Amino acid sequence: MKLPVAALVLLVAAAAEGQDPENTLPPGHPPIGDGDTLPPGHPAVGNIGDLPPGHPAAGALPPGHPAVSGADESPDTEQLLKQLDAMKETLKDRPKTAEIEYALGNLYYENGRYPDAIDYYRQLLERADGPMKRWLSARARPHRKVSVDEAGCSAAGKPSFDQLVAIADQKAAAGDDSAAVACYEAALGPVVVAKARRANAFFLIGNPDKAVAEHQAVLAIDPDFPESLFFLGAILYESGDGHPEKLREARDVWTRFLAAGPDADQAKLVRANLGKIAAALQNGGRLPTEAGAEEGPPPASGPLSPPTQAPQLSAEALRALDAAVAEGRRRLSARDLNGALAAFERARKIDPADPGAATGDGIALLELGRRTEAEAALRDALGRNPHDGLALYELGEVFFQGGHFAGAARFWRQLENEAPEIAKARGVQKRIAEAEAHGR
Repeated sequence: MKLPVAALVLLVAAAAEGQDPENTLPPGHPPIGDGDTLPPGHPAVGNIGDLPPGHPAAGALPPGHPAVSGADESPDTEQLLKQLDAMKETLKDRPKTAEIEYALGNLYYENGRYPDAIDYYRQLLERADGPMKRWLSARARPHRKVSVDEAGCSAAGKPSFDQLVAIADQKAAAGDDSAAVACYEAALGPVVVAKARRANAFFLIGNPDKAVAEHQAVLAIDPDFPESLFFLGAILYESGDGHPEKLREARDVWTRFLAAGPDADQAKLVRANLGKIAAALQNGGRLPTEAGAEEGPPPASGPLSPPTQAPQLSAEALRALDAAVAEGRRRLSARDLNGALAAFERARKIDPADPGAATGDGIALLELGRRTEAEAALRDALGRNPHDGLALYELGEVFFQGGHFAGAARFWRQLENEAPEIAKARGVQKRIAEAEAHGR
C-alpha cells in the first residue's frame, strides 16, 4: 500500500473531485504501485517513507525506534501537505481508497501531524473492520499455510486492497480457508501496521491509555507483532514508576518481545530496562534513578530521542549565539514575531543543540500560528533540557490549541513540579482547570 508522492497527489486530487482514482491516470500510464513499474527514462519518484535522522518530528518517537530513512523532504512533500490542508474539508466526505487512507495516515504520522494521522488510520480501520473479522474467523478454522502465489492473490499483479479482499472472500465462500487466510493477510497486513502506528500517535498526543488499548488490540491479532510488543512495553514502563502492576505487564510484554527475534538496539534497551523493572519490583514499584541522572521527559510528551551533541564553538561563535538568543527574546517581548523567529533560527544554525534557542523558536512559531513546527521545536528543547519550564508551558498551549486537553493538562502538571515559579506566573492552575473542563 506504499505510494510514491507523485501518485498520492494524483489520487488525492481525484478523490477531492469525487472521481474514481483508478480512472484518473492518463491513457497507457502504468498502474500506480511502489515505483518499480515506471517506463524507461521516467524520472525517479520518492516514496513516502519514514522520518530521516534530524527531522523535527523524529525526536517524538519512543527510544529504540528503528533507524528510518527514505522520507521525501523535498518541496513536493511540503507542497502536498499544504494542498491537503487546503482541501481538508473537501476531502472529508469524498470516497477514498484504502491505499489513499493508508498513505495519508503515514504521511501525516511521519511528519508529526498525529491527530490527522489518527483520523486517516481510523477511516482505514473502519473500512477494514469486516474483512478483519472474516480473516480472524477463517484463521480460526483448520487450514494450512500457503503462499499468495498458491492462493491466487500474488503481489506480482499489484492487486488493490479491495481486489485482495474480494479474492479472499471468494476463497472463503468456496471453503478454501488456506487460500482465504493468505489473501486476507496480504490485504490486511498494512492495516495492522496502521493500527500500531495509530497507537503510537495516541501516546504522542498525550493519551497513553488509548495507546495501550490499541497496542493490545494489535497483539490480539498478531501476538508476536514486534512493534507493538516493543512500544506497549515502553509505554507501560514510561508510566509505570510507582505502579507495580504496569511494570509487571511491561516485563511480560518485553519478555515476549525478546523471544521474537528483535532489533538489536531495541533488545539492548529492553534488557537494560528489564533490570530496572526487577529492581523496582523489589522496591515497591519505584524505578531506580542513577546518581546525577535527570528524569525523563514529561509523561504527555512521549519519550524523546537523545539530543544532538553540542558542537565545539569558538569564542566568536559563542558570542554570536548569545547575541542571537538575546535578540530573539527582545523581539518576542516587543511582539516582533517574525524578527524573533529569524533571530532564534539564526541561533539554532550556530548551535543546533542550544535548548534556549529551540524554546524561543517554538514560542515564536506558536505565536505565528505554526503549531506543528512549534511542537517539533519545543519537543527538541525538552529533549535537551527536560526541566525547561517555558517549553513545558508552551507545549501545553500547543496541545490545548489543538484540542488535546488531557495532554495539555499533563504538561502543565509537570510544569508545576518542575518550575513552580513559572507555573504560578503563567496561571497554570487555572489553565489546568480549563483543560479539564473542555475535556469532559
